[in-house]
Amino acid sequence: MKLINIINRIFLYPFGILKTLHTLGKNGSRDFNNKLRFKNVIIDDGVCIDFKAVIKPNVHLLSNCIINNTSIDSYTYIGKNSMVQNACIGKFCSISNDVFIGLGSHPIDYFSTSPIFYKKKNIIEIDLILQDYPFQEYENIKIGNDVWIGAKAIVLDGITIGHGAVVAANAVVTKDVPPYAIVGGVPAKILKYRFNEVKIKKLIESNWWHNDLVAIKSKIEDLNREFN
Repeated sequence: MKLINIINRIFLYPFGILKTLHTLGKNGSRDFNNKLRFKNVIIDDGVCIDFKAVIKPNVHLLSNCIINNTSIDSYTYIGKNSMVQNACIGKFCSISNDVFIGLGSHPIDYFSTSPIFYKKKNIIEIDLILQDYPFQEYENIKIGNDVWIGAKAIVLDGITIGHGAVVAANAVVTKDVPPYAIVGGVPAKILKYRFNEVKIKKLIESNWWHNDLVAIKSKIEDLNREFN
């Protein structure tokens, strides 16, 4: 048996080399195409971006993240190995490594949760039903400006995260997060707010994230002094 395995490996070795070269060429082509599509965006190797994505200048997408049907505004970064689907993300957001935003859902009121029973074209590629059953698998997610999401956090479909909010590492966000709230846990709960109500109201009304960097730079010291 060991001899047969060795012979099989030797026989298949050239095909393995060809497959590896094909994969390297395909990945290189994808990375090059990303840089052509988004010339003012920093995109590391291994990033997958679908054709529906809209990415503004001065965004950084770190290696191996996946972006599907999502808009990302300027000065935001998304960390390594993260996946973002069906989301609208504001400016100055900090999204860490291994974050999952928009995983989709399964029906729990049908006799089975398997997609082969409600989706004609499904991940298992088994054509079992005549047409899709009515079920919304994905819902849009809205993430405001200046949001920080920690490593390995999960944001479920249909969630809104307000401006200035913080999501702790490993949190699972199942409900909307108010502006400037800090949430953590499974499911995520409000731990505290970054500022009092008066300061939060001032920050939201200021819309400072809509100013250009020159204007923001001139106000940094004043803003820090006012909100510290």
